[in-house]
Amino acid sequence: MPPKPSAKGAKKAAKSHKPRSGDKKRRSRRKESYSAYIYRVLKQVHPDTGISSKAMSIMNSFVNDVFERIAAEASRLAHYK
Repeated sequence: MPPKPSAKGAKKAAKSHKPRSGDKKRRSRRKESYSAYIYRVLKQVHPDTGISSKAMSIMNSFVNDVFERIAAEASRLAHYK
């Protein structure tokens, strides 16, 4: 038999802030980037030169664009008869 609440104003049970198995903080997915490879090549060619994050972003976009163009051309050539 469950205990009866007292007549002097029943208080709600305080919610615990423990993370449940479904409430865990989600990790953001890992972004693929060519920045490590671009940096290595830069250091091989110009060891004393650095690169800003904005320039690295531009270079990463450039490499992605070239890769997509090569993949599209390879697809066209593969389907060509």
